[in-house]
Parts: sequence; C-alpha cells; structure tokens
Amino acid sequence: MLHEALVHDIRRFNRFYTGLVGLLDETLMQSPYTLAEARVLFELARKARPAGGRAGLLARMFHLDLAPVASELAVELHLAPAYLMRVLRKFTAMGLAELRDAPQNGLPVLSLTTRGEAALVDLEAATNRDLARLIVELEDKEAAELSDALSRVTRLLATARI
Repeated sequence: MLHEALVHDIRRFNRFYTGLVGLLDETLMQSPYTLAEARVLFELARKARPAGGRAGLLARMFHLDLAPVASELAVELHLAPAYLMRVLRKFTAMGLAELRDAPQNGLPVLSLTTRGEAALVDLEAATNRDLARLIVELEDKEAAELSDALSRVTRLLATARI
C-alpha cells in the first residue's frame, strides 16, 4: 500500500514539475529545440560519437553514416532510433553537428560544430536563468532544504533506474 501511494506521489510531483518548468511545451525554454533535441545536443557535447567505418557517397548522401551513432545514442537516451536519426539529420543540416575524422585514428565521429556548441551554451544559459527565477524567492535555509531534498531523491532513486 505504501508503494502505491509513493507511485501516486511521484507522478503528482512529475506533473507539477513538468508544468512548472514547461517541459511539455513544444520547445524547451523558448528555444527552437524540443526536450529530446536538447538532450541530444548535450550528449553530443559531452563526447564525440563514433560513426563507424568510412561511408561511401550514397551512405553520406542519405546520412546512413549516422546510423551507428543513432543506435548507440538511442539506447542511452531511451529514444526511438528512427526519431533520433531525424534529429541527427536535422542537426547536421542546420550546421549544429558534423561528421569529422577523429585525430587519433582518422575514423569519423559525430560531434557538435562551433555553431552547435554556441546553441548549447545559449540553451543552458536560458535554462539556468529560468530555474534561477524559480528559486529567487527562497531564503538560504529553504534553498539548502531543497538542495538536500533533491540530493536525497537522487540517492534513493539511483538504484531504481528503469
């Protein structure tokens, strides 16, 4: 019975928080990116993704050289590979990401371009500003209490990853 109530409490909090910060809006933080796209930007910035071996002309034309990246990243982000492939194609078309040869082995990797890195900096700054507005009215004691609660939730749920 306690676990059923906890499930209800977590779902209620999720609805509250996603509405509070606008995670269900069409785009994230009044940016041109959805939440999933923002997550992909972040992951590409975190580390370059191997794109497999050298691709031929047709593979490059149809972005099939992105398929290995999409498969790996889709698993990590719990996204459908076909959807992620569309996001990666969009990012390469927008000049946010590109395939380039890795300096260490010459094999192609997908990483953010300078433009993609700038887009991520802007997105993170907007997110930080919006979150700062949420907590600006908290007293120091309340801010510490919230920080402690977030740490405790993270610790308690860390072993329960889905």
